[in-house]
Amino acid sequence: MRRSKLTAGLGLAGLAFCLAITSCQVLNRSSGPQGLQGRIAWPKDGDLWVYDLASKQQTKITNLPSGAAVTGATWSPDGQRVVFAQFYRRPNERSSGADLMVANADGSSAHIFAERDAANTVLETPEWMPSGRVYYTVRRVTNGREAQSIVRQAEGGEPETLIDNAYDPAVSPDEKTLIYVRSTRAGQAMFKKTIGEAGDGCELISDQVFQYLSLPRISPDGKRVALGGSGEANMGPSGCGGDPRSHTPAASAAPGLDLLALLQPAVAEAHGLPADVYSMNLDGSDMTRIADIKDDDPTVAFSPDGSKLAIFGVAALFVVDAKGSPTDKLTDQGGYGGLDWTK
Repeated sequence: MRRSKLTAGLGLAGLAFCLAITSCQVLNRSSGPQGLQGRIAWPKDGDLWVYDLASKQQTKITNLPSGAAVTGATWSPDGQRVVFAQFYRRPNERSSGADLMVANADGSSAHIFAERDAANTVLETPEWMPSGRVYYTVRRVTNGREAQSIVRQAEGGEPETLIDNAYDPAVSPDEKTLIYVRSTRAGQAMFKKTIGEAGDGCELISDQVFQYLSLPRISPDGKRVALGGSGEANMGPSGCGGDPRSHTPAASAAPGLDLLALLQPAVAEAHGLPADVYSMNLDGSDMTRIADIKDDDPTVAFSPDGSKLAIFGVAALFVVDAKGSPTDKLTDQGGYGGLDWTK
């Protein structure tokens, strides 16, 4: 059963933490793509950082103690606040876990949004929707066995479990559709279900398509889902009615991409199975490789207008056209964790 790189074993091995503690750190950059707007929140060096695309400045907005780390973030609908998953060990507890914290956009006034119910429980992969509710994954370990569920919660409200044996939620802007990942004996599969209806929904991507799947995200218009997928893509009809090999005029592949290229096995890299970034329609049709990056567990975030994708992987923080193009590098330093893009 594959688990988040940051929470595997409920430990933080492999993370590099900042040794100098400051209230705020700003790095100026002069290179990178031109004309982009908005702010990207992403984890780096164990803390939460914000990249301002217009000024090309990086600002660290948290100063977590040694042994703690941000593992993912999501902006409020108005971009004025941010919810982030904070992995750490609470005082007088032997095990580490993760809570969801909420803070102002500059990191000030941070406090708990959703709190774990046991020392080694992990709350992660948050997504803040226009309604004000945050959808996230809950991972619990009991007697050496892990269980996952997807929960939603309004600020100050009680958590509501939507589905068990599921993690990495992606929600459509109208909150009618939930896409999630589930571990199987063969690997990982991705499902789509209507929120509020019983059952698991339909299988969007079977466990035979990719060797593993990364955190998905649905486009602002609710029509496409982007995700990271590793290994040789064994294409086949989706259980949600679409054929990933079919293409619609509205979506174009990256330059030079064809089906044969999509089916070629990837070359292994040091950190794990290499993954590229793909997108497809919500019925599973028109699977398109957006970025050929061969990175480890990349996560994605759509720009507010849906025209671009930010990609965060071990290699770097990238931006790419949502229909596919060569990637542009925003920062040289990569890592693991979920990111988000706001105006």
